[in-house]
Amino acid sequence: MRLIAAAIATLLAAPAAFAQELGKPVRIEADGKPIDTEIGHATPALYDIDGDGKRDLLVGQFGGGKLKIFKNLGTNTAPKFGPEEFLMAGGKIVTTPTG
Repeated sequence: MRLIAAAIATLLAAPAAFAQELGKPVRIEADGKPIDTEIGHATPALYDIDGDGKRDLLVGQFGGGKLKIFKNLGTNTAPKFGPEEFLMAGGKIVTTPTG
């Protein structure tokens, strides 16, 4: 029982410890412009979508259920994101149901 209590105490203390390490938020730019999700909130993720070994920025947006792709033109340690592209299939923008 003491082991479980210690684990819970550690988990509860973790957010406070991590919060002290976070810096101020910054607007991420792609192609020299701030990224905008048009409608609603965004869900960003890093993933090497084109298989070139560099993590690209993927931004899912609530409005319209679209996935924007910003290819990494820099490196993994110093990313530079290119212009937005939408995830496409069959020549059409892929969308998922929202709401």
